[in-house]
Amino acid sequence: KMRRVAYATRSGAWHGCDSTLCAQSQRCCSCAHSSAAIAQSQLKTMRAVQRWSLALLLKTAAAGLASELWRENSATAQQSPWDPFVLGLGAGTLKKETFATYVAQDAAFLKSFADAYKRAERKCGEEEAPPLQARCRGDLRELRDAVEEELKLHSGYAKKWGADLGKDFKPLKATIDYTSFLEKISRDPTASAAEVVAAMVPCMTLYAILGKRLEKAGIEDDNPYREWVETYSSDEFWEAKEQAEGLLDVLTPHGCERCGDLYAEAMRLEHSFFAAQDVAPDWIRLTSSFRARLEASLSGASLRAGAEMEP
Repeated sequence: KMRRVAYATRSGAWHGCDSTLCAQSQRCCSCAHSSAAIAQSQLKTMRAVQRWSLALLLKTAAAGLASELWRENSATAQQSPWDPFVLGLGAGTLKKETFATYVAQDAAFLKSFADAYKRAERKCGEEEAPPLQARCRGDLRELRDAVEEELKLHSGYAKKWGADLGKDFKPLKATIDYTSFLEKISRDPTASAAEVVAAMVPCMTLYAILGKRLEKAGIEDDNPYREWVETYSSDEFWEAKEQAEGLLDVLTPHGCERCGDLYAEAMRLEHSFFAAQDVAPDWIRLTSSFRARLEASLSGASLRAGAEMEP
């Protein structure tokens, strides 16, 4: 029988021909293109259409929601670099017992973070566009894998500093408040993937910026917490932060009514988490030198005390 055979060429143009499709060889006799090649070309075209669809979604998404929410919450965020706990990390004067407690508390938080990512991934199926579903699931899976690696790092810290990650571990109220918040929103059947991500992005952004700022101020070689600063100032962690922010921007049109409130609450809880860590009574004296370096390194920049932090 005569059939109209159409396929996409390498240039993307469509070509058609009237010819006899041989039953055994499955080749278009006059054009010498096998049906397998035609199918492969059509698959490539379909994928190109999917990429175009995703690009369209990116354009129609509310541009830069993550940056917008960060700016709206800068008054809370800008307090963190000057928190006694953070300054103690940068100065290397933080009590070892305090860091050990922090490691245990943060490990509990990270486990909750990984669980929330997993639940958010299941919500990706609620999105209508297949390309967006794939982006949502893929990014969340990669971010969850990164958290699992971070937990391994904390396990090493625990052994080094004597942090209790076992059955005797007692979470601080600030830890319970944060983990309960993440569990509640990620388990909420009415919450969208975008809303769960909005509750998690502030932590990623804040840690990445703090790491960069502390690094810029200069960390002494003998600082016992140098490894912590290097972890969160690394390009790899910055890329993970940008991946989470980018995902929030893309998901924005698909159920983000509570994103602003969730982002603000997460930022508040993160600051409370830092503030809950025990520090030495004379922390001002112990961190004065590093604080001066931090202020000097930010001279003319956007992260001085009382100034706006920019990602």
